[in-house]
Amino acid sequence: MTNNIISPFGRPDPNLPIREGAPALTRPTKEEIAAFPEEAAALLRKNWEAQSALLEAGQFNLDWVEGRHFLLAGATGPGLGGAFASAILGTGKAASVTIIGRDLTRSLNYETGKAMQAQAEAAGMGNRFHWLNDGMALEGPPLAALLQALKEAGADRVVYFNTVAAAISGLLPGMPPVYVKDVDENGLFQWKLRPLTEKEIEITRFVMGEMAVRFPSVLEENGIAVEASVFADWRGSLDKISRDPTQREYGRQGAYSTSLYIPKEFLQEATRSAIGTDRVVLDIFYPMMRTRALPLIPGGVTTANVNQKLMQIEGIRHIDVPELALMGLDFVGRALTEGYDNPFPRADRHDAHLDEWMFEVMARLNNDENSDFYYKRWTELDE
Repeated sequence: MTNNIISPFGRPDPNLPIREGAPALTRPTKEEIAAFPEEAAALLRKNWEAQSALLEAGQFNLDWVEGRHFLLAGATGPGLGGAFASAILGTGKAASVTIIGRDLTRSLNYETGKAMQAQAEAAGMGNRFHWLNDGMALEGPPLAALLQALKEAGADRVVYFNTVAAAISGLLPGMPPVYVKDVDENGLFQWKLRPLTEKEIEITRFVMGEMAVRFPSVLEENGIAVEASVFADWRGSLDKISRDPTQREYGRQGAYSTSLYIPKEFLQEATRSAIGTDRVVLDIFYPMMRTRALPLIPGGVTTANVNQKLMQIEGIRHIDVPELALMGLDFVGRALTEGYDNPFPRADRHDAHLDEWMFEVMARLNNDENSDFYYKRWTELDE
C-alpha cells in the first residue's frame, strides 16, 4: 500500500533509521525521586510568580474566581492543569478547589499534589481543598470519594476543567504507516507508528474523550451543578485531511493524524451540542506546550522545536504554560460573567499560521550538514 501513498509522511525516508512504536515511559532514578519534592514546590512557586506578575500588570482578570468551586481533573505536574491549579490557589479567592489525579507515588506529578495540599493547608483552606489520587470514574469508590470531598467542601456547583492526558499514539486498523521524524543522541531518525490493539484504542477513546464529556452529567445526577465544563484541545485534531491516505497531507500531524484526535472529537461534539443551551462548555485550543505528555508523542519535542524555531525567525513571542493557563481562565471567566459565547476559543492564534511552513520543513529535515534542511538548523533554538 505504501507504493500508492503520495504523502511524504506516509513513506519512509530511505536515508534515516527507522524505529517502530513510540517513546517509552522511563522510570525515574533514585536521585530524581529524591529531588521531586523540591522540584514540585519550585514548580508551583515559579508558576505563580509568572502568573501573579501578569495579573498585576492587568493582562488578565481573575476576580470571577471569587466564591466559586473548582474541580480540576488532571491538574498535577508541570502541564496546563497544574498551571490552572497554581493560578486558582494563588488568588486565594476560590470557595474550594478539588483536584483529581492518578499519579504514581514516585513521580513529580504526585509530589506536586502533595505540594498543593501543603499550600492549601498553609492558607487555612481545610476541607475547602481536596486532592484525590484515584483518578476519574463514572461510578464506584473513586466517584463516591469525590462526591464526599465536594460535600465536605460545600461545593453544590463546580467549574469543571479536564486536562487529563491518557491517549496512546499509533495506527487504527487498516491504516497505512505514518513516519514521524525525531531526534535523539545519535541524530535524526524516524518513528514508524505501529497498529494499536483494541484495548489501546478503547483507552484512547474513553479516558480523555467519552468519560471526560459524560462526567458533568454524572455530577449533576448526584446533585452537583456544573457552571462550566472546560476542555483542552489542539488544532492538529481538526486536520481531517491528514487522516486520508489518498491525500498528500496524510500523516502530517504525526500521531494526531492517526489516533490522538479520537478523544478530541468527543470534546468537540460535546461543545457543539451545548451551543444554544444554558450550558457553558468551552473547548479551548492551545499551542504545542512543554508538558509531561509531549515527550511521549513520537516526534513531539522535535516538532515543537521546529515550530518554536519558526516563531523565533518570525519574531513571535513564545507563550509558556503558566500564561496559557491564565488565558484559559480568562476565557472561562468571560463566558461566565460577560456572556462571551465563543465555544472554541483560540489560545494558539499567535502561531497557528505557521503550520504550512512547519509541515514543509518537517518533511524535508535530514542528516546532511550541507543541506538547507539539516535538522540542527531547524531544531536548535536560540537562547
